[in-house]
Amino acid sequence: MSRSDSSLGRSTSLSISAATVADAAVAAVCADADARDLAQEVRGVDSLDERALQSMLETAFIAAGLHPLREIRLPRRADEPVRSAGSRCDFVLRPMDRPLGHDAEALSASEEPPSLFDDPDAPPPPPALEPEEVFWLELKTGSACRDAGDAGDLASLPRRVKIDLARLAHDEAVHHAAVLVVAFGIDESALVAQAVALDHHAASDGLPTQGVVVRTAPISDRHGNDTALVAVYPVGRI
Repeated sequence: MSRSDSSLGRSTSLSISAATVADAAVAAVCADADARDLAQEVRGVDSLDERALQSMLETAFIAAGLHPLREIRLPRRADEPVRSAGSRCDFVLRPMDRPLGHDAEALSASEEPPSLFDDPDAPPPPPALEPEEVFWLELKTGSACRDAGDAGDLASLPRRVKIDLARLAHDEAVHHAAVLVVAFGIDESALVAQAVALDHHAASDGLPTQGVVVRTAPISDRHGNDTALVAVYPVGRI
C-alpha cells in the first residue's frame, strides 16, 4: 500500500521525533489494512476501537525500536499512594530499553526478582530514565463513518486532542510529548486540512504546539471510509 507524506512544522527534539512516531504508526495501519484485504475480511482497520489500535501501535513501536511502555502515570501524579490513582499516559517511548525512575510502580514491574544464580560480579544495571528523557504519547481516534467499535467521531476530536495537549503541557517534568491522532474519513485533502486547522486552533488557544506531522494512506472502503490519517501533535511546556 502506498502512502503520501506531508510534514508541517517541526517536531520535538530528542532522538525520538514526531516524524518517527508518525512513520511507525502509519506503517502499522497500512500493514493491518493490507492483511485484512489479503484475508478478505469483512471488517477493516477502521473498525478497531482505541484499545485495539493501542495494541497494534505497541507492536509497531517495538519493531521501530522505540521501546514502548503503556499506561504510565504522568510525573506530577506518580507519587499517588493508591496504585490505580494518578493520570496515566497511553504510551511512553524510550530511546533505549531502560526502566523509568519516576514511577515506583513501573520501576518495580521492570525489575527481575533476585536469583541464587545471580552473578555477584555482574555490573550494576544501567540507571533508570528520567521523565524528561522519554517521549510521552497520548492516542486519540476518530472516524467519519463507522459501524463498529468506539473510536469517537471527528466532530469531537479537536476538543479531545486539546484536552490531552493541555494535560501534557502542564506537567513540568514532561519535556518531550505529543498527541497521536489516528482518524479515518472519505476525503484525504479534507482530513489533512482539518489536521492542520486543529494545530492552528490549539496554538490560538494558548497551547505550545510545535507543528503537526501528517501521514495519510488509502484503505479499502468497508465502513464508508477510504482514507486513514495519522497526525502527531508535538507540544511544549506551559
